Amino acid sequence: MSIRSTTALLFLTLGLIASAQDSTIVYPTTAAASATILPSASGYTYAGCYNETVNYPGSSGARALQDGGKSGSANNTMTPLACIEYCASGPGSNGTSPLQYAGLEYGRECWCGTYLSALSEQLNETARCDLACNGNSSEICGGSLALTLYNLTDRSQLGAAASALGSNGAGFWATAAAITLLFAALM
Repeated sequence: MSIRSTTALLFLTLGLIASAQDSTIVYPTTAAASATILPSASGYTYAGCYNETVNYPGSSGARALQDGGKSGSANNTMTPLACIEYCASGPGSNGTSPLQYAGLEYGRECWCGTYLSALSEQLNETARCDLACNGNSSEICGGSLALTLYNLTDRSQLGAAASALGSNGAGFWATAAAITLLFAALM
């Protein structure tokens, strides 16, 4: 096999791995009665259940948590700690790192922001933030258009999430590197 065809095969394989990593959406289920709110982690403290504003009158489609420098994250292994780690890694559009707020919704989505929209209001958490996390069904990860919200209250605690979970996506890239080495050895 030529280097050109080997390289093409390698990129095709990596592209397939990257696209398949999270292509299947696991729909969240209503949390069991025993599911709990994570009270705090890595300097972030639970602030309550808040409405998402994306479809709210007067919001012009803006999300409750928004920062131009960091988009949301969604995956089938989402937990409050994973979301907090993602938001703590910053940076936001204004260069801040970490971001002030971390919010989860639909059991698998994580949103970060330097501020909470003035249109977002606190909701009854048991009625609206009622979806189990896809990554840990014993924890709550928001609801339908409802955010389980965490506020950064203690910057001295930052970094604990990163050391507890490792860097974001490390397992995926380690697998991709192993496959690359396997292809190189076979050629």
